[in-house]
Amino acid sequence: MGEAVVLSAELYRYWHLDFQRRRVKIVCQDGQILEEALPSEFSPKNSQIASSTFDWEKWWIISTTTRGHRIITEGFNPDSPPPLNGRSTVYLDQNRWRTVADALHDPERVADVGERRAALELIQLALDGGIVLPLSMGHMLETAGLHNERRYEVGLAMASLAGGWQIRNPLDLWKQEAELTIRDHLGLPIVGRIYPIVTEPGALFGSDTKLGIAKEATDTAILMAMLTMPNVILGSLIDPEPMPKHPLTMWIDHHTRITSRMDAENLPKKRRRQLAQRRYWNENIGFYTPPYRKLTCSPDFPTFSDRELTNLLSISPMVGLLSELFVRRFTDRQNKWRRNDLIDIFHLSSAAGYADYVCAENHTGTQLREAQRALGRNETVFTSLDALVAALRRDGAKTQSERLLDSESGHHG
Repeated sequence: MGEAVVLSAELYRYWHLDFQRRRVKIVCQDGQILEEALPSEFSPKNSQIASSTFDWEKWWIISTTTRGHRIITEGFNPDSPPPLNGRSTVYLDQNRWRTVADALHDPERVADVGERRAALELIQLALDGGIVLPLSMGHMLETAGLHNERRYEVGLAMASLAGGWQIRNPLDLWKQEAELTIRDHLGLPIVGRIYPIVTEPGALFGSDTKLGIAKEATDTAILMAMLTMPNVILGSLIDPEPMPKHPLTMWIDHHTRITSRMDAENLPKKRRRQLAQRRYWNENIGFYTPPYRKLTCSPDFPTFSDRELTNLLSISPMVGLLSELFVRRFTDRQNKWRRNDLIDIFHLSSAAGYADYVCAENHTGTQLREAQRALGRNETVFTSLDALVAALRRDGAKTQSERLLDSESGHHG
């Protein structure tokens, strides 16, 4: 198909792919219906997805599972900012998603009445144009450890309520922040900023994977990515087979040794923090040397004082929080490094840096809130759904239906 034909909403109403019958149906605006066999490469075996429909008018992808559940994904337009339309962005940690999934499938499972009410309210806000609940690579990894019915329920809840919204991979955000930091240090203009929370296909997987959109992608390639990615993500979320978790032994041991050495130094608190921050910087300097050398055309790299380093890190939305978490854990002799820390620290730091609200697990959530306070930022991290929804309502979050009622009552009044 030529590009002009592929992208013409004037020609098409729907593209419908039936994976079970292996048929593709195209419904044209003039009422004509074209139907043919679906090529085998577009019909995966043992898929949990029965069909996928692209609505050209609404710019939606509608996926249906083999159990009859329907998921609507908002489409992507590379020429426009993310269509948040006034909606706040809310990032839920994996354990909070499990509570929401329980409330969605059987509210009585949620024993805590306050959390149940909040979860149901959050679901309504997400389904009725009140908030955006983006997914992350961390969610994909955590969900992959579940299996059977639990996997299906949690995965279905995530896909249904996220509606295609994602937060970019933390490594991509880190690389962008590193370049912006170096530009700021050199007094250069800020260019090429990317949106952190998007409907861009594959943004959560990262630019260094084949699942993200390449910079040189054609309009046709972007459209095809938009049509196929919702099913890639949904298929992964509800796949009944669990994926074995990597033990991350080397990562845990490495960071445990750093914490032990910090403790052995037996220095005053301020000096230990400076030492921990310096260690964090040395561990991650590789993010900053490439943009510096690219922008200065010099093989050299400057040495920063402790004060300069603090300022350099704190101005970054994600890295300011990320570095603070590492410093706190490097200087806490009671801290035990665990496998899950890798996902929690990076994904929750990026979420707290860019989402309007975050609901996290208690340990990292409390530390992130303290880090926001220490950096003089608004405290947007909560450790219960009840507190999260109270803050959302306090700040004016409403469903589309509630806004409509308000406008009608105001009009009549």
